[in-house]
Amino acid sequence: MTSSQSNVRPEIYQFNLGKFKVTNILDGYFHRADMHPFAATNAPPSEIEKVAKDHHLPYPKLEHNFVPTIIETDDSLIAFDPGFGKRAPAPSAGWYNDLLEKTGYNVDQVTHVVVSHGHPDHIANLTTDDAPTFKNAEIVISRAEYEFWSGDAPIPEFRGATRKMFREVVVPLADRCRFIEPDASIVGGLTALNASGHSAGHLAFHVESEGKELMILSDTIAHYAISLANLEWQFSMDDNPEMAVQSRKRLVEQAASSKAPIIGFHMPFPSVGYIEKSNNSYEWRPATYQLNLQDD
Repeated sequence: MTSSQSNVRPEIYQFNLGKFKVTNILDGYFHRADMHPFAATNAPPSEIEKVAKDHHLPYPKLEHNFVPTIIETDDSLIAFDPGFGKRAPAPSAGWYNDLLEKTGYNVDQVTHVVVSHGHPDHIANLTTDDAPTFKNAEIVISRAEYEFWSGDAPIPEFRGATRKMFREVVVPLADRCRFIEPDASIVGGLTALNASGHSAGHLAFHVESEGKELMILSDTIAHYAISLANLEWQFSMDDNPEMAVQSRKRLVEQAASSKAPIIGFHMPFPSVGYIEKSNNSYEWRPATYQLNLQDD
């Protein structure tokens, strides 16, 4: 018998939504020891510790997942926020391209790359060794997001490297970009939603096929327990925290009211679940097997 200190974990999850096939890929994870203030800058540490312990989490440690989504329609293969790629800052992330092959897809089959916003974990893999990773794909991005990061508008002090990467990776691909506004249709059944605040033009998405609905909330929720315990708590990586809170309230309420499954980029893998309202707060209900049974 051999012993190993490596964690073996699921990396790919697929399910059907009407006629669409949805795939989540674990691009990787970071382990951190700063649940406070990382997940909630404006909350007392004692309250964050209480929420963590209520969820049996080892405060102040946390695992921050990176989970891109792929949707296959009748005539499109849409890759959302395809992770770090070779620019991953640690070996625990940047797995997307290798895992994509295991899904049955490959980078050349992707018809659209949808960028929810311009932070590194969402754009770095648009190029590999200075060449487009998805050479046949149209890139879909919020016009406000593109103009913000490619321009000279003031940015948070900690975002200098983000703007540098955006200019290096995304701006050279501008001729392949389709710039959209919130509420725009990306392909049939897929609509962009305004989620601004985490970034200037941050987008979430509504997906519908044959009456089945799904919301992709991108980075609207930073942590499945902390972010939903109090929607006023601000994520340290939000570029405009006050605006992000307003978007979070609106989209979380929409998700809870719709009863539809949601995907969150930073939710624990496989990152699919439901948001339930509980008194004055909300709770994350991970999907178990229900999405596997929809067509039975």
